[in-house]
Amino acid sequence: MSNPVLRGRIILIALVLMFALPVVVAKTVLVNHWYHSGVTNKGVLIEPRTSFESLGLENPYQGAQWQLGYVVPRVCDEFCLEQLYLLGQSHIALGKYQARVSPVLLITDASDLGAIETEGFDTVHVNGEVNQVLSDFEYVIVDPLGQLVMRYPKAQAQEDLVSQSKNVLADLRKLLKLSRVG
Repeated sequence: MSNPVLRGRIILIALVLMFALPVVVAKTVLVNHWYHSGVTNKGVLIEPRTSFESLGLENPYQGAQWQLGYVVPRVCDEFCLEQLYLLGQSHIALGKYQARVSPVLLITDASDLGAIETEGFDTVHVNGEVNQVLSDFEYVIVDPLGQLVMRYPKAQAQEDLVSQSKNVLADLRKLLKLSRVG
């Protein structure tokens, strides 16, 4: 073989490797689950997609406002009252986005109605189907179209409530900043 032919083949192989090698490496990394995508949300995305309508409920803020909801438990103890207080404080902390969000209490037939009277939040009466998606003591973010977007499971201890509230606030601010609805 002559030198120019050998040189041409080496260049061809180098070009093929230069374009094929990144694809092969990327595929290997993805197949072996070596890559963990960066997640910026602090709450749990509600999957599968669930809305008030799919749960047989009417959205009182349809097309108007986001909702920061709290599922009122059967017995609203000191822990629950602290969460209700932080719900109000989170709404205040939204600043310029405050007018786009309405704090609401999600009330089931078994919820403690005594807590509702003391706080003065709007209420949304929900049916038992909500318990398939949410449980007592949870915060939930609902978009203006009635989609349940994100939930925040019950904090393990009372000391975790402030950090949970900050997480809710951070996620809600991101959603409001990116959203053109509501």
